[in-house]
Amino acid sequence: MISIDTIKMLVQGGLKAPSADNSQPWRFEWDGDSLSVIYDIARVQGKTFPANSPATLLSLGTTVENIVEISKHYELAIDLSCPVNSLSTTYSGAKISFRPANSRELSRPTTTYQALERHTNRFAYHKTAVPRPVIDHTALLTENSARLVIIDQKPVIHEIALLIKIASEIRFQTQEVHEWLGKSLRFTKEDVKKADGLDIRTLDLPLGGSVFLKFISSWERMKQLNRMGIYKLLAQIDSAPIKAAPSIVSIIAPPTSQGAIDAGRLLCRAWTYLNTQGIAVHPYYVVADQLARLKDKTVPEKLIGQVQDINQQCTKVLSLKEGETLHMFLRAGYPKRNNPTRSLRLPEETVFTDLSGS
Repeated sequence: MISIDTIKMLVQGGLKAPSADNSQPWRFEWDGDSLSVIYDIARVQGKTFPANSPATLLSLGTTVENIVEISKHYELAIDLSCPVNSLSTTYSGAKISFRPANSRELSRPTTTYQALERHTNRFAYHKTAVPRPVIDHTALLTENSARLVIIDQKPVIHEIALLIKIASEIRFQTQEVHEWLGKSLRFTKEDVKKADGLDIRTLDLPLGGSVFLKFISSWERMKQLNRMGIYKLLAQIDSAPIKAAPSIVSIIAPPTSQGAIDAGRLLCRAWTYLNTQGIAVHPYYVVADQLARLKDKTVPEKLIGQVQDINQQCTKVLSLKEGETLHMFLRAGYPKRNNPTRSLRLPEETVFTDLSGS
C-alpha cells in the first residue's frame, strides 16, 4: 500500500514540471492503485493549447518525468500508460501505477529532489562555454524516440537565432498565440497570487517593459502596431539572447503524439541535469510551435511560405532524419543572475483529488 503522503509528494513533482507559459493544465486523481494525470479542460480551456497539441503533450511528458524521477527515491516500480489513441482537443493524460520494488515502501527519503529544483532563467548568461563533459553527458540522454542535438558552434547558433527571429515575427502576427500570451501574463501582486501564468518578474524586461507588454496584450492594439512593423522589433528582442548563447540544446523526436510525450520527458531530464551542474536553461518553443502549426494547417495563409522556409532550414541546420521534427530549443549557459524569480505553482488542493478513501 502506497501512503497518501508519498502520493502527495509525487503530485508535487508533477506540479513543478514546466508547461506552456506556466499554464499548468493538469489535475491529478489518486484512486488507491494509480495516479491519473488529466487535462483540466474546465480550468484551462481557451487559455492555453488544446489537450492534444504538441505543446500540451510536451508538458504531459515533463509532468510524467518528474513523477517517475521522484518515485525512484521511494524505490517504487511503476506501470505507465499514456493512451495516445484516446487523445482529443479536450482530453489527454496518463495513468501511473506504483508498487514497492522491494516488497516494501521506504519511509520518506531525506534528500533534495532535483526534479523540484529545476527552474527557468530568462536573464542574461555569461559567454563562458558549457564544459565539454557536461555537454557530452547531456548529449547521451535519450527517451524512446527522442534525442538531443547540442550546438555550441557560433555560426550555427546564429542560424538558429535567425530561425527564432523569423518564427517570432510570425507569432506576433498570429492572433490566437498573441491572445494566449496576454492571458498568461501576471502584472500585479494579486495576479501573481493566482499561482499560474507568467509572473512578469521572471522576464528580462527593460525599464518600462512591463507597461509596454500590458499595452500590447490587446490584439487590436497589436494589429495597429504591426502595421508599423513592431513585430519585427519584438522578434529581434526575443531572439537576441539565443544569438548570444554559449550553447543551444535541441529536443528532436517524431512529429507524433508519442513523439511529443517522449520529447517532454527528455526535455525535463536534460533541463534538470543541466540545472544540477549550475547551468541555466531558458526554453524557446516558438520555432517548434510554427512547425506544428504548419502540420496542422493553422498558420495564417499569408505566412505559410515563411514557415515552410523555417521547416527546410531547421531540417538542414539540425541534420534531422526523415520522420523527425524539432520539439524545443533550450538556451543554456552560466547565468549572470543566479536566483531569478520563479513563477508560482497552483496549490495541491486546487488540482489533486484523493478518491481512495484513505
